[in-house]
Amino acid sequence: MKLVAAFALLQVLPAVLGKKHGDSFERRSRNARHGSLAERQVIETIFETNTVWVDALPTDSTDEDETVQPTTKVEVAALAAPTEDVTSSASSAAPSTIETASQALNPIDTFVSSDSAVTSASASTSSSAATASAGTELNATISANLNVTDSDDEAMSSKVSAKFGDSSASSWWGNWGGIGKKPSNGEKSNRDKKVFAHFMIGIVYSYSLENWIEDINLAKSKGIDGFALNIGLDWYTQPQLDLAYKAAEQVGNFDCFISFDFNWYTTTNVSGVSEMMARYNNLPAQLKVDNKPFVSSFIGDGFNWSAVATSLNQEIYAVPFWAPTQDNANNAGLSGLFSWTAWASKDNGPIDEPLTTKQDEAYIDVVTKADKVYMAPISSWFFTHFGKEVPWSKNWLFKSENLWKDRWDQVLKLGDKLSYLEIITWNDYGESHNVRHWGGNHSDDGSSKWSEGLDHSAMLDLSLPYIKAWKQGKKQPIIEKDQVIYWYRPHLKSAECDNTDNFGSKPNGWDIVADTVFVTTMTKLGGTVKITSGNKRPVLKLVPPGVHSLEIPMGAGKQQFEFFTLTGGYKKGIATVDITDTCWVTDHYPEGPIYNYNYHSGVLNC
Repeated sequence: MKLVAAFALLQVLPAVLGKKHGDSFERRSRNARHGSLAERQVIETIFETNTVWVDALPTDSTDEDETVQPTTKVEVAALAAPTEDVTSSASSAAPSTIETASQALNPIDTFVSSDSAVTSASASTSSSAATASAGTELNATISANLNVTDSDDEAMSSKVSAKFGDSSASSWWGNWGGIGKKPSNGEKSNRDKKVFAHFMIGIVYSYSLENWIEDINLAKSKGIDGFALNIGLDWYTQPQLDLAYKAAEQVGNFDCFISFDFNWYTTTNVSGVSEMMARYNNLPAQLKVDNKPFVSSFIGDGFNWSAVATSLNQEIYAVPFWAPTQDNANNAGLSGLFSWTAWASKDNGPIDEPLTTKQDEAYIDVVTKADKVYMAPISSWFFTHFGKEVPWSKNWLFKSENLWKDRWDQVLKLGDKLSYLEIITWNDYGESHNVRHWGGNHSDDGSSKWSEGLDHSAMLDLSLPYIKAWKQGKKQPIIEKDQVIYWYRPHLKSAECDNTDNFGSKPNGWDIVADTVFVTTMTKLGGTVKITSGNKRPVLKLVPPGVHSLEIPMGAGKQQFEFFTLTGGYKKGIATVDITDTCWVTDHYPEGPIYNYNYHSGVLNC
């Protein structure tokens, strides 16, 4: 067994460490920015260095999308370390300054398990790096105790401690135990767990069968099991439902159910709900639980679902979005309750607090007492900016910065307490919580002003390891490939354009978010990530295995990401949307720039 991880680690560390000069500055702790949850208390210290990173590594090509496949893992790790030639060249050229962030323990501890057995060979190695750049002495001592296996099904455990000058980073690598741990005998398979995405029928009046098939195939490839089809009373609702069910049947192994929107339906319209359900209840793609057709709703507290079952002469499995009261949970017509609390808010307004599981626990408490199920919400963002150009003017931003990743951590923590998950939403561009990219054959309610050109689909890559883990009853994401997922707003908070903005002011809640680029790495063995945000100095970070989040100060200009992994991967890419220090310019609002607090995302597959 080659102890490749030990050698790779010692190759990578010298590359990302440089001479500290000047005073360090501490970024605000995650506790200060996101509330007082103990698991989110992280302080990251960034140091300026003189280390030189060669953009042309690992070949002379600078193609931003080129993927390089070296022959050995040790070679890959070595690519992160400047060679003697590179170091020499640095002395004759102006050094580029790189900010290196010290490693902090993963706050959610997504990759840590302290009780895993270790059955592999071990090695102990120590090394000190003499030079970080030309003429610069690096005071670094590295010690490693590694236990390595070739099998993904066996456990790997390591502990690395490092001291860099007078800055301690004793928790650089955490505890790797538990990665690839086999399920114990008798562990639940949880194959009945399902993840749905809330699909807005109201904006797809012209969808074709091919459009539906495209969306279903994309959703299915990202671990989503079905669509919750939100409907109102539009003339095209039934034709589009027909196509959705037909497409799901053709694709196969994909479910549909109706989510009645009681903004349009009334609680007295039992016949309308019954007639619509009757058309689809026995189709092959209809989701059934215990042989009962599944149905849900947006609001509609007090609607008589028992009367619907009587009208259909068929038992139904109703899990509507009702308030978490014991009376609602005990309602004889319901099989469970669904929550829409996917963002931290108060009285439907922004608050400077993270989303917690408090509301989930309230639902879980009442449905458990009634022996029923709970369907939990998941969302990536919330920003809406309808102005005076439409009758439904609204303008606010919920605190959503790292919500997507944090919420999936909560899902794994809640585990079997959750029966179903519903992603809010697949395609509601008006509130910016769509996970489908903008595009396709849909109508425009005016949200194109802040939605077109901003891609959200990379968030589906981030959620897939969590979905797989949750369905299997695991507490850690199941990492099958190395990836970097990033997202950020398209302009700085300092941008001002009240005179031309469609609403005339920044969204309520703009002041509770930071000018930050969010990066999440998902790796089997860890690696080194480099982020260059516009006119800010580049940031290097050595990331541990598992899922790890970084927050990088946002700079105006191009957003560039580079990733070396210890499994042998390398990828470099430039995001398709630049960050600006001025407001958002769009062809959909030629009157002038607007405030845009939506987000853009991307992914590097290594």
